[in-house]
Amino acid sequence: MVDYNNEEGALLLSGLSTMEASIIISKLKSFGIPVLKKTKGTGQLMEIYTGSNPYGTDIYVPSDMVEFAMELLEKDEETEEIEE
Repeated sequence: MVDYNNEEGALLLSGLSTMEASIIISKLKSFGIPVLKKTKGTGQLMEIYTGSNPYGTDIYVPSDMVEFAMELLEKDEETEEIEE
């Protein structure tokens, strides 16, 4: 569990696949952004048994870091478009 120092977490992305969520979480953590991963319904249990979550994963970050996190992810999208 991420300690947000009594700040509210803000939803950054919703409905991600297990693989997408893992990649994004790794990227955000590498820049020092605390991340909270939440699954819907029995998604976490399904992820343990099957390795995938059919219900999607939500990613939360501290409210004051949402803009920085979005900038990092937008830069990734721009880089992918250039490489294609």
